[in-house]
Amino acid sequence: MTALRVNALPDVIRSEVARLKGAGFPLLPLGGADGKAPLLRAWAGPGLPLSQILAPMHRTGSQVYGIRLDGLAVIDCDDDDPDLVAQMEARFGCSPVHVRTPRGRHLYYRAAGIMPNLRGEGLPVDIKTGPRSYVVGPLSRRPDGGLYGAVRGLLGKDALPSIRGTARAKPAPIPTGHRHVEMVKEAMRMVELVDSAEELQGNLAGIRDDWCEDPVTMPDSELHDIAGWAWKCRLENRVYRGRDSAFPMQRLALDALRGLPNGADAIALLALLTDQHGHSPGKRFPLDFDAMRTAGLLNLSKPRLRAARRSLEDAGLLRLAGNHRAGSRPQTFVLTRMRPNLADADIPLLRSRVVRKKAGEGAKITYDARFQTYKSDGET
Repeated sequence: MTALRVNALPDVIRSEVARLKGAGFPLLPLGGADGKAPLLRAWAGPGLPLSQILAPMHRTGSQVYGIRLDGLAVIDCDDDDPDLVAQMEARFGCSPVHVRTPRGRHLYYRAAGIMPNLRGEGLPVDIKTGPRSYVVGPLSRRPDGGLYGAVRGLLGKDALPSIRGTARAKPAPIPTGHRHVEMVKEAMRMVELVDSAEELQGNLAGIRDDWCEDPVTMPDSELHDIAGWAWKCRLENRVYRGRDSAFPMQRLALDALRGLPNGADAIALLALLTDQHGHSPGKRFPLDFDAMRTAGLLNLSKPRLRAARRSLEDAGLLRLAGNHRAGSRPQTFVLTRMRPNLADADIPLLRSRVVRKKAGEGAKITYDARFQTYKSDGET
């Protein structure tokens, strides 16, 4: 006989969640040891349906839900001190909705402007706002018995005024012209925390609506493509972020440097230059060995670095791009790629600028590292 699951979610909390959801408030299920941790890994996208809020609470026995502060601001007082509450309302306006927390009090407003840092002023108060912030909702009960009880007004019924005394709002953090690149970055940050490309697209839509200038001009189809690409990267184990990334090294270049007396030094210098400058083909850069050593990029001596540079030039992997001009311009160099159609048999020629034929066979052959071509004496 199968035991029946005991429903630990009181009707009063279930009804309050449904009421607030119906009033348009974005909610999320909370739980964990302190009862205040989100029960969903990705919750910052569009508002969750009621079933996705209640189901995790039923499953975990939680009696706590959160209200996302999307367009809302909540003054969170650590202490339920009447003088402190009066001070907050004198400064930011009277709130029609007060909720007593296990330690202090929540005062609800409509968000407006940039919120001040009250902790920096020495006050035991936070002002929470934004789509990635939330507070525990009224009637919630934490595992330790702490209750969030309404003491004034009813959220969703009493109209909330805009909070006063805040700084003027700043422009949207993602301006037009940078939105696609920033959304790709956000997708790669979140892709390992969601369960599907559709969930990722929903999260991106929330970021677009809240962070982007003129969000209506960024269609859902663009977000669909970004989410699909990021999800494919996850499936193929190609999720890279910041220094957790890769850059290509040409095997033909390594073949040309292996076996040289200073081959290891040349390969190390090539790897460093490719890391620093290889992402911009044709980029000109100086080679300041003192600065490289000071920054800890390479610990080779300057004579060894100069020799490694000459080996790269001889192999056609580094080319002088601009001459030194005293007092105004240093020497500049450009990374170059070896031609992929060079056969392995050609590689020994890359290790010397001059290769002579056998005695009696006539002209010598030289390799021009700048243009990766061969020519005999007398040719132009």
